[in-house]
Amino acid sequence: MTDVVPRRVVAIVGRPNVGKSTLFNKLAGRRVAIVHEETGVTRDRISCEMTWNQQRFELIDTGGVAFFGDMAGADEIQRGTRAQVDVAIQDAAAIILVTDATAGILPLDEEVARLLRSCGKKVFLAANKADNDRLESGAAEFERLGFPVFPVSALHSRGLEQLMDVVLKQLPEGQQVTADNPLRVVVVGRPNVGKSSYINR
Repeated sequence: MTDVVPRRVVAIVGRPNVGKSTLFNKLAGRRVAIVHEETGVTRDRISCEMTWNQQRFELIDTGGVAFFGDMAGADEIQRGTRAQVDVAIQDAAAIILVTDATAGILPLDEEVARLLRSCGKKVFLAANKADNDRLESGAAEFERLGFPVFPVSALHSRGLEQLMDVVLKQLPEGQQVTADNPLRVVVVGRPNVGKSSYINR
């Protein structure tokens, strides 16, 4: 039986419109995820292999958690988005919870924090949109969610070094195992036939 090698994976999670995809693109160093003010643009997991300060790992962007409690009250798209978030949390060695420093703590931030407290993974809170010193100092409000808080501005690259320094320390030792010429498989089909369920399984 082959030993399972722990994966060097960092997942970005949070409610909609806090700047998760902006942070993802800034860390990746290129535009991978679509950034838009409209809620629900990111629905599936988006991942890329990247290097930060000579450390290679996989970074995963997720759609926003947009409902409370179980999935009973959510529509099909929201349930699918949440399922992808759950898979990313499972896969991750460390998680970045993104919030909006300009909005303060909203009920959905508390819902995502509740979800993450039970996952058993190391979580770091990025209070995003802290574009100036006043917003940066106000980010301390987010400490009551129970995670180490890092004021950042993904748009202006403020605070990212400090955040990533602690995140990368949580990743397992060794190098990300990636084949030089990986086999790529595409799963296609009409809507609602179970493509995402197949990939998740």
